[in-house]
Amino acid sequence: MKIKCLIVDDEHIARKILSDYIGKVPELELVASCSSALQALNHIKNDRIDILFLDIQMPDLTGLDFLKILPNRPAAILTTAYSEYAVQSYELDVVDYLLKPIDFDRFYKAVTKVISFKGPKVDYPLTTSQAQPTDKLFIKANSKIISVAFKDIIVINGQGPYVQLITVHNRKIMTLQSMSKLEELLPANFHRIHRSHIVNINHIESIDGNMVKLKDHTAVVSKNKRDEFLKLIDRHNLLGE
Repeated sequence: MKIKCLIVDDEHIARKILSDYIGKVPELELVASCSSALQALNHIKNDRIDILFLDIQMPDLTGLDFLKILPNRPAAILTTAYSEYAVQSYELDVVDYLLKPIDFDRFYKAVTKVISFKGPKVDYPLTTSQAQPTDKLFIKANSKIISVAFKDIIVINGQGPYVQLITVHNRKIMTLQSMSKLEELLPANFHRIHRSHIVNINHIESIDGNMVKLKDHTAVVSKNKRDEFLKLIDRHNLLGE
């Protein structure tokens, strides 16, 4: 089944470039190319859209504001000439952030995040009611069921409708799953510090302001979760005097 795409950008040349790129990828199919977010809303309501290519700076309604009002939004890939919106965009769980002018190689890297893991929207990992062992997690990735030990997971990052688990030895596993559903299945040493980050406190090396370092990776603590997170760390006797 083709992955359905929608382009939303007020610049004609930008829409043309993305349309040409989509045409080069056999797995993708362009449903529509819109010059405004309001125009795109009808397509999202009435058509199946899997990937939304969305500009940020547009008249009437910005791309970020548009994402905020979508109740069941598709996987979103932002396309913009402005780098300063990157942090804000990832708080909305976008799949990727492409800076204009966009090369095909960079475009393809972004869409493969969706192509590789597109499949039936079944909740994975398996739930505890399915006799999941207490020391590991079963997830679906690349059409296989993979076993991952909880102790090996360093950090979990939300990426649109997917989550990426990063384990020891820098193994990265992507699966179709909501962060909230996954959070329910994790043991007590995992803590959600941001809309897009869940960390294993056993792998924390340092905390500097709102940045948490875990081996070769970093995660951001959101302001509304910082106090709760530091209290959790204190309970685990990880703070000095």
